[in-house]
Amino acid sequence: MEYDRLHEKEVVSFIAESPKPIATLRACLLQAGFTLHDDVFSLDRKGRVPPWQHSAVAEVKVLNRGEEIFEQDGEWDQADLEYLFAFLPSECQEKFLDAVDRISECLGLPPHHQGRGVDRADLKSQFEHCLKDLEQLGEVPGSETLAILIQDTYPR
Repeated sequence: MEYDRLHEKEVVSFIAESPKPIATLRACLLQAGFTLHDDVFSLDRKGRVPPWQHSAVAEVKVLNRGEEIFEQDGEWDQADLEYLFAFLPSECQEKFLDAVDRISECLGLPPHHQGRGVDRADLKSQFEHCLKDLEQLGEVPGSETLAILIQDTYPR
């Protein structure tokens, strides 16, 4: 099976030309509605979440010179917003896209997806493609059966 067709995770990156203070990124994430849990920022879902779905709309992976960092001071040069496409119902997509827009505006950096600069329409189109892939498998994002199918592919 082609595991990419399961669309476990879609990643949108913000890439700075040179390292920037983490305080700047932190301020933008908080402004966009993210919460810091220990050393990871997440955009949490409200209400009751089924156990097979992810509890956050997105999580942030922060890097500096290609290395993931967890410190709350220092510098960063890439921030990856991870959207667990397969583990979230489709209605979470708009909240994710809103967050991408707000963070892009705050940081003054364009979002990147799959190595190229994108805008909201590009991301929406890509998500529609992901949805079609899952429909061909008889699945929908956020379903319990898709979560089981993905779990059964491990270890890879």
